[in-house]
Amino acid sequence: MSNQRIRRVFVIGAAALTATIVVAATALASAQATSSHGRGYPPPGGIYAPFTNCPLLNPLMQESTPGSATGCIAGDATTGSVTIGNITTQITQPVTVQFGVWDPPNATPDQFTGGILPPPGGLSAQLVSSPDLIPGGLLQALGCSTSTDPTVLHLCNVATRLGGRFLNVYAQAESAGPITNFELVSWTQPLMFHLINPLLGRSCYIGSYDNPVVVNPSLTGNLVIEPDPNQTTHPDTDVLEITGGSATDTTFAAPGVQGCGPGGSANIAVDEAIDTADGLPSASGANSLTLSGTFYFAACFAPDNMARILLSAFRDSSGDPAQSGAAKAGLRLNAARALDGHYGIK
Repeated sequence: MSNQRIRRVFVIGAAALTATIVVAATALASAQATSSHGRGYPPPGGIYAPFTNCPLLNPLMQESTPGSATGCIAGDATTGSVTIGNITTQITQPVTVQFGVWDPPNATPDQFTGGILPPPGGLSAQLVSSPDLIPGGLLQALGCSTSTDPTVLHLCNVATRLGGRFLNVYAQAESAGPITNFELVSWTQPLMFHLINPLLGRSCYIGSYDNPVVVNPSLTGNLVIEPDPNQTTHPDTDVLEITGGSATDTTFAAPGVQGCGPGGSANIAVDEAIDTADGLPSASGANSLTLSGTFYFAACFAPDNMARILLSAFRDSSGDPAQSGAAKAGLRLNAARALDGHYGIK
């Protein structure tokens, strides 16, 4: 593949590869209005197997600027950790991301300005994670050993008496708004973290839609470019696979918790107890995020009909796990070195 082609692929693709999530409000509204019936294609195989939930049938995907890229993002993070204040949670449950990318007619060259679409299932299908256990449990999170507040002490006593799940606290990451600053191997993403325990209620969060945890991850890893095996039928169609990928950020700040506890004014005491025990709010430099796994970008750079060509490639690969296996000998690049102008990429 030419240096020009690789450059174009890398500029628009790599930054989308992890935890990325939503979009401009207009694109989002249109996507939700047209995507309630499912993805609209059978499960793909071969190099397209990871792309199980791409919004290729969304009408906006058909409107990409001719000659630009249209494609699908899929990410599978399997390990990592999140530190917010005094809370460090190891990521042991998979975190998956899927969405579509397109170039609107008014897009800045080589950027998806507003061109990110959620899966057919909507925002809930865009970032899927499971709760991970927070060490120390509820008694540590509430500061039970030093608290004098009657509401907090009551929760501590109930948790101790009931034991089991009432002592455990889990954290689950959720999207809190659209991605911005979508560039080469970095982006800006608002998140909120749900703290889960029966005694904390259903609305106990670090961050919110109005005051999120705003992370700015940087992605590194090895890039493999795998062209579609049938370039006649599916011209200018490739899959970028980032192996050994790691998205990290150590610069974000975190707000205090809100909505924790039995409800009403009692929440204030519980919120304050968690903030005090766990070092919240937490300034930049005291927090960190690392997500590690494999990330994928299926892209079509044909002069027109990019979404249709990619959909055809998905359908042709359906039910054939070996399809496109011969393309595995793709081009390997190091994402960090690519930024320095190596391999002709600038």
